[in-house]
Amino acid sequence: MSKKKKAKKTNTKNVQKVLEQQPEKNNTLVFGGILLAMSSIGLLIFVLSDKVFHLS
Repeated sequence: MSKKKKAKKTNTKNVQKVLEQQPEKNNTLVFGGILLAMSSIGLLIFVLSDKVFHLS
């Protein structure tokens, strides 16, 4: 009188649909992040060089 558990079957069609629906990376966001990183590094170098070499 024991109940047997049914194993869940993964539907390969649903898995393929989920993989195909992943959005592509937004190039504008990537370029914006790179620009932000470069500007922050430049500002950091400027501030550190001003503190170390006393340019003013």
